[in-house]
Amino acid sequence: MQPNDNPFATYSNGLEMWCNNVSSYGVDEAIIISRNYLERNLKRDHSDEELQFCREMFVAMFDATAGKIYPSKLVYPYDLNTADGRKEADYYYANRRLNTECACGIDRIINDSCYKTNFYNLEIAAMNAIHDYGFHRVCLVLAFNYQQRSREGRFSAINQQWTNAFIVQEEVFNNAWLQVHAILVDSFCRYVRELYEKMDVERFLLPGNEECSELVGSVEIKRAIITSDDGNGFVTGYAIGFNPEAVSPWVCWQFAVRDGKRHYNWGIYCNEKQAAIDAYNARVFVALNK
Repeated sequence: MQPNDNPFATYSNGLEMWCNNVSSYGVDEAIIISRNYLERNLKRDHSDEELQFCREMFVAMFDATAGKIYPSKLVYPYDLNTADGRKEADYYYANRRLNTECACGIDRIINDSCYKTNFYNLEIAAMNAIHDYGFHRVCLVLAFNYQQRSREGRFSAINQQWTNAFIVQEEVFNNAWLQVHAILVDSFCRYVRELYEKMDVERFLLPGNEECSELVGSVEIKRAIITSDDGNGFVTGYAIGFNPEAVSPWVCWQFAVRDGKRHYNWGIYCNEKQAAIDAYNARVFVALNK
């Protein structure tokens, strides 16, 4: 069985298309079908109804798969000096290459969305880029370009303000310059920003599953992820937790699962939330990109 070639004529909305494909083919195949549909719609004009259909499908796909981990979409947070000190320089360079690939990919997708002279389908372009490279990396590449080109008069104030909120390691992105025209970058950024805000993406920027119920002593586990499972009962992963009464309230722990329970060890204790987030992201990136 093949997925329908013209889903807009078959389904009443994009959510229905996503759910039907998941039911018929499974989540992994539904992701591929959705990506192919977005790509087919990149280089053409759309009615408002067709654009809304694409939005609904994209939101449904993202909400259903936000916890699904793709190692290439993870972001390593540290500069080279810190990475060297952690003996993780190879992962620093791997992350730099991914940032460069993302910038080149955004340029290509924007150019591919030109369906006639001076007309670009940038909303669908934003969905394609996010699907391929992940919200986090796309946002950071945009933030780097906006922060480095702060005097660019063709960038809107609202996009400048939004991108300034992201913490960017400049040296990690110095090969991630966008080459397309500034007006196209700004319109593309607007659609990424609107999707980000509408979908409350902030809650998905840390890899893993959100948790607020497990207590380890006085530490509440906020998010956790399994990074290895040998199929014979040996499972390991990482978690980030918070204890408001502690001197260093944030912690990033490694854990192993034995007898159906997590056993935590190798903790990194932090005074600031961002330091714990960076430790968590770095450990997950290394574990899943080995």
